[in-house]
Amino acid sequence: MHTAEWPVPLDLDGDPAVLIAASAALISIRRAKTKAKASQKTAVLSATITAPAATLAALRLAEGDLRAVGRIAELTFTEGAELAVTGIELAPTEES
Repeated sequence: MHTAEWPVPLDLDGDPAVLIAASAALISIRRAKTKAKASQKTAVLSATITAPAATLAALRLAEGDLRAVGRIAELTFTEGAELAVTGIELAPTEES
């Protein structure tokens, strides 16, 4: 029987738009790694994220996390009509 108390939620205020935008960007990065048959641990030398201004603002708030989780060395942001991650350059792997 489980006797430990349930965790208490932290009183953190956050903007769900940041999580939504960062998740969408990471999905694109991970999809590119999968398509290239590369490990998810493969470093990304560079990537460009294009998105509307409000989404870019949210992404900039999560830039450190995006870089860390996606293993992204150089991340460029540009304004555009919809969220898209392009110019994804993966680091060479031992198999390449």
